[in-house]
Amino acid sequence: MTENKMVYIASPYAGEVERNVRFAKAACLFAIRQDCTPVAVHLLYPQLLDDSDPAQREAGVRMGLRVLEACDELWLCGDRLSRGMNAELAAAERLGIPIRQIPESEITEVISMEQKYGVWAVRGAASICGAAEAWLKEDGEPLRFDTMEQASKYAEQLNAGICTANVHYYPKEAGPELAPAPRMGMKLC
Repeated sequence: MTENKMVYIASPYAGEVERNVRFAKAACLFAIRQDCTPVAVHLLYPQLLDDSDPAQREAGVRMGLRVLEACDELWLCGDRLSRGMNAELAAAERLGIPIRQIPESEITEVISMEQKYGVWAVRGAASICGAAEAWLKEDGEPLRFDTMEQASKYAEQLNAGICTANVHYYPKEAGPELAPAPRMGMKLC
């Protein structure tokens, strides 16, 4: 078995786009947890190309298939095959790329066990320190809650007792990777 193999993540995109994007991200996290490098072109190309324009969609499919050629495996994620996934499957079979089918339940079970929620602090531009956003932290670590309800209650308490109109707190789905990127912290004035 190749260590840290590059896997092409194929999952539905069209239709319930927001839900499908969340699932594609979960599939990528699932791959990362298995020491793989995921590639999900359907998370990239729709940001650059108009999926409703047939010429741009075709360009995205063509580029995606080119990326597939460089991958060690194709992972068909979810319980249904979309038209695009069928094209990726046919290409992988033609190229001799190993194919793994992963049911939605397997991906969502692993990710939901790690799902966490946090409180997002937003400082408005009217503040003397300027606008900023970041996870609310305690002892340098983002606060974590097991449920959205717990994060909501905590945010409500903070908003009720707030001493400045320039800072507001919101519950937010944090996912398993709650820690912010370096230098993304927010210092409240």
